[in-house]
Amino acid sequence: MIRTRMLATAALASLLLGTVPLAAQPAVQPAQTDVVVFSNLGTVEVLDYPAEFVSADLNTREAIFESENGKRWEVVIPPGVADLAALQNSQKVTVRVMPTVLTALGKATQGTPGEVIEQVAVTDGLPGLPEGFGVNAVTMTTIFVGLDKTAGTVTFEGLGGKVHTVRAFDPKVLADLQKVEPGDLAKITYLQAIALTTP
Repeated sequence: MIRTRMLATAALASLLLGTVPLAAQPAVQPAQTDVVVFSNLGTVEVLDYPAEFVSADLNTREAIFESENGKRWEVVIPPGVADLAALQNSQKVTVRVMPTVLTALGKATQGTPGEVIEQVAVTDGLPGLPEGFGVNAVTMTTIFVGLDKTAGTVTFEGLGGKVHTVRAFDPKVLADLQKVEPGDLAKITYLQAIALTTP
């Protein structure tokens, strides 16, 4: 079950600078991966997920999509990203997922790897994002497949089984990173940029 709420905080804005790839959710595969250079974000990976729109809760902005292989998945569409009321059932869309930054981590005592626990729409202005993107803070359970404690990065299996690497910048998160090892079941929170395009 994904729980959602809206979050407005300018303090998260600076965390988007200098991010590296990451995404998370169910077993769907991107049709393509674009490596794009943005002026304020550097070189990042953008994953494109072709899908059909199924339905949306206009209050929580939780939208359900169906991938080309028939799998349904849910994502919170941040405010300003798309007019959900204008989307029609079975309408073809592309969900675009952009790299994020790690904002919290710790060992987990229970949970299923790859399970999204919560998605929070970040509603404050965030500098450097390409037009059309909004931001979610995502909390999930995962297993670390790699760590670089010097660089402050963690590598784990995310959306569709794809392995991702994300960097921490906050001193507390960097300190917490020293307490985990590859293979640990962990609970992490990261920022994820989302866009929705239609043909």
